[in-house]
Amino acid sequence: MSVQKKYDSLNHKKTRSISFRLPEELVEEIEIEAHLNDVSTNVLAYKILERYARWDSNAAKAGYIPVTKSLISELLNKISDKEIVEIANRVEKKEFADIMLLLRNEFDIASVLDIIEMRAKVSGFPYRHTVKGTMHSFVIQHDINQKWSLYLASRYKSVFEELGLARVKFRITANTIQFDLCVESSLS
Repeated sequence: MSVQKKYDSLNHKKTRSISFRLPEELVEEIEIEAHLNDVSTNVLAYKILERYARWDSNAAKAGYIPVTKSLISELLNKISDKEIVEIANRVEKKEFADIMLLLRNEFDIASVLDIIEMRAKVSGFPYRHTVKGTMHSFVIQHDINQKWSLYLASRYKSVFEELGLARVKFRITANTIQFDLCVESSLS
């Protein structure tokens, strides 16, 4: 299956109806949140369940923990750019494939792109992922600092290289990471 077809299949699946019995207070909170986000309660419920099934249920098992942006910023400000790149490379080589296998049962480009996107979502980072043919472009605005951008770019670069995608263009700022990668349709 091509990367594009696999990516599309992650986002366009058959649906079916199901109902739940929930405490009235919880239903009211969901309705308020849906109204504030200008979505239907069905869409919000889907997003909640998707996040649980595709992230929350296994993220802690994969080693993810919630931390504040200010903690990350303070810690990264204590180390050099060279050390950040070295740490990103060590962490990627040590655990990224295991994380992918636990969270998606696969370590391929489609699952990596899916995890990058899901991680941006659950972190509350504004992001954009566009696909034009075989070109995938990501913009992730994290609002942490330049060193976090460097860390993410270094880690993702190592992952893409491990998958045989060496020609990835990264651009980083103090608040944003942007990258473009061409994924040949014959890859899976």
